[in-house]
Amino acid sequence: MLFLFSVMAHPFVTYAEGKYRKLLSEECIRLFSKTKMPSHDHLHHERVWQNAAMLLEKLYGAGLANDPDLAWKAIIASFFHDTGLTINHGPDHGRESRKLCSTFLDNTEVSASDRLEILEAVEMHDNKDYTGNSDPASLAAILSVADDMDAFGVTGIERYREIYSMRGISEAEMPELIIPNVISRFRHLETTYGMFTDLVEEMRDRAETVINHYKKIPE
Repeated sequence: MLFLFSVMAHPFVTYAEGKYRKLLSEECIRLFSKTKMPSHDHLHHERVWQNAAMLLEKLYGAGLANDPDLAWKAIIASFFHDTGLTINHGPDHGRESRKLCSTFLDNTEVSASDRLEILEAVEMHDNKDYTGNSDPASLAAILSVADDMDAFGVTGIERYREIYSMRGISEAEMPELIIPNVISRFRHLETTYGMFTDLVEEMRDRAETVINHYKKIPE
């Protein structure tokens, strides 16, 4: 799913786009320039930002968020969350992503408290026990769920296959790892953003697409 901005986009999201989108996109492309990883490259980061922007639009529109800084913090976190995979392909790549994001923030006027919030969200985005991610208007929840949304549907099938293969997991082993992972991601989305029933039902269908695909792979 790709969220397309309209003329009615919330002004906080529009501001974040105008200030950071081009700069962050160029930096993400640069970081992945020597790493071939279609499942997690700059296009994945673009999609995660689009997902985050959609969540922000819904939160602002429903009055569940009113912090104008949340949008620009979300766009920075979205474009850096998986950049650490250019250094470490493992599930703990968030630590490397944090370092790369920190270097970027060195050249900005972001306050120490905002910087810490962004860096912690980036580092912990792949923590799928979702500790501390229950507040739907928190940066951590928005980034984590926006990333999870890109693991569903046909895109998700290919993304799982590539990253798990890179981690030395055979195709026969994938279903027993992927299916519980997809279920966990969807349950967290449903729990955190259940008030947005249209989103939940669309993501349910997309999650089931991945689950049904991997159920068909013989052991």
